[in-house]
Amino acid sequence: MKIRTAKIAGGLLVAAAFVVATAPVFASAGAFSASLARVPNKAPHASSSGLNVTGSATLTLSGVNLTAHITASGLSPNLPHLMHIHGVIGAQNDCPSKSADSNGDGLIDTLEGLPFYGPVLVTFSTSGDTSPGAAFNLSAAVVADSSGNLNYTRTFKIPSDVAGDLGNLHIVIHGADLNRNGVYDGALSSLGMGIPLEAELPVSCGAIN
Repeated sequence: MKIRTAKIAGGLLVAAAFVVATAPVFASAGAFSASLARVPNKAPHASSSGLNVTGSATLTLSGVNLTAHITASGLSPNLPHLMHIHGVIGAQNDCPSKSADSNGDGLIDTLEGLPFYGPVLVTFSTSGDTSPGAAFNLSAAVVADSSGNLNYTRTFKIPSDVAGDLGNLHIVIHGADLNRNGVYDGALSSLGMGIPLEAELPVSCGAIN
């Protein structure tokens, strides 16, 4: 398999995989789940919020219709949290380890995590677009409550190749209020999209089984 990474409008990184002489991918059906564990970020401040996130997901697939139910706790409260299905179709995908922190700042940003869990394939938005193009649309992201809990349910269509390989992909939750001032601010993301690092920082990850 040859994997090519490309940059598209808005700075979103996606990967295109070209498979030679393989059978076509067909959509699947059934129940899937994921146990979401914290990404091993190191808190830059003693008061940093939202870096000890755990959760679970249940995914029910019928053809290309996906019903997703995701719960999580330990999130930065009252802030939107981007959530996605990440992966490279037909390849092994993993959650990032501490070794993903290539610049040694203690944080594993989205770009540093890409070699482990792959690009965005599906966006868990609350309404509208669920494609990779909506990956960093904070206005459609689910908002954690005042206790840092998140509860998301939605049914929508996903691409057939994603449906056919769902059990090899990962769910990633993003967003941490590192300076605990109640907003996403500070240093900009390395994605080059004009959003703060806090907003796109991966905080929880889990394999879909």
